[in-house]
Amino acid sequence: MIRGNYESDHDKRKELPHKELGTIAPMPFEEYSERLKDFLIMKRTNGILEARMHTNGDSLQWNAQAHQGLHYFFDWAGRDPDNEVIILGGSGKDLFKGIGRMQEDGTWGYAHEFDSAPEHSWRLYDYQYYDGTNDIEGQVFDVEVPTIGVWNGAAFHTDLVLFSDITLCTEDAWTTEMHFRVNMVPGDGIQIAWRELMGRKRYAYAELTGEIITARKALELGMVNEICDDTEAAYARAHEIAELIMSAGTRQTRRLTVQQLRKPWKEEIANELRNAFATEMWNTATEHSPHTVNFWEWAHEEAELVKAAEKAGKVVRPRLDGGRAEDEIK
Repeated sequence: MIRGNYESDHDKRKELPHKELGTIAPMPFEEYSERLKDFLIMKRTNGILEARMHTNGDSLQWNAQAHQGLHYFFDWAGRDPDNEVIILGGSGKDLFKGIGRMQEDGTWGYAHEFDSAPEHSWRLYDYQYYDGTNDIEGQVFDVEVPTIGVWNGAAFHTDLVLFSDITLCTEDAWTTEMHFRVNMVPGDGIQIAWRELMGRKRYAYAELTGEIITARKALELGMVNEICDDTEAAYARAHEIAELIMSAGTRQTRRLTVQQLRKPWKEEIANELRNAFATEMWNTATEHSPHTVNFWEWAHEEAELVKAAEKAGKVVRPRLDGGRAEDEIK
């Protein structure tokens, strides 16, 4: 292997004083990490920012707080010149635990901000369309440093890690694309990530059938770059890769390189995201698609079956009555 005497240039190219130039200083790390702490645990070392999505220190419960807060995170962290690489992933066993919000009695209940009933249909713009489009555009357009996604365990909004420049997952990672299976149109950006990474024909099959995608399947399809033993191993590997990135190019070269890498994503998102998301919201409003369906719970059972079959060298094909382990025809 060819090695060089590289070292990170972090903190060696500081901005000129904002007071001297009359420019606006970005929000400091200490401020935005505190403001977003209820759903993001952040730490930064040598310019590498690690942000772990969480709910009470465990797997994330998807709700308005995270949905809105993520595009603030991408904006504030993306503007911070002291961030050289950003690592974004989950906490606990899974990336996502489910959808819900904290009730006054301390229990988790229905996320009524996502309600699509006729009298609440206006919420679809404020709490789904606006936040959702800005989440993806913020991650891909506004963050100008290399990004690494950590996908741990079960996940549904995998676009949050798949749109990263590099994606690592844990051995037990799995996902399913739920939109069509819960009577929703896939238009919030995940269709772009899945289609472009796995290919059109494979994506159409996965979307229409609710196919379980395991870590091994994701690696085979080109959705992820590496599989790690567990969550902590994935974050450790992410930091190792971040250090490699920091040592291989200067600050300016890193930032310009990732913009070239993301050009196809930017074109796809600009061309499709907002119109497709509007179609999803129109369909959701007119069909009143519920977010309290049991498909996510059922998918956990199917995922365990798929992972067991995978270890035995078999496959599980989606079926009406649930899949079963079968020999793969090659």
